[in-house]
Amino acid sequence: MNTPTMSEQLFEAASLLMIGMLTVFIFLSVLIISVKLITKFVEVFPEPEANAYSSARPTPAASSQAANASASVSNQKDVITAITHAVTAYRQGNQPSSK
Repeated sequence: MNTPTMSEQLFEAASLLMIGMLTVFIFLSVLIISVKLITKFVEVFPEPEANAYSSARPTPAASSQAANASASVSNQKDVITAITHAVTAYRQGNQPSSK
């Protein structure tokens, strides 16, 4: 068996280092180029506005906003009432037995 000399091992290490660094450089270059190409593509073909669906329905007037706020407060009161009743029912059903 022929054992490699120190200089052969250093040459092999340097070549592996260069191959690895070249591979990373090529990968990062391809990544940067593809991101730039995608950016140009998106600029040429922009995404439709996000408000396209919301523009189909009319915007609420001030009175509608007041009605919505009133309904929201009413909904909150209903939710609080429902939670209160649920907690009361739970507590009644889970009373510790007193002997």
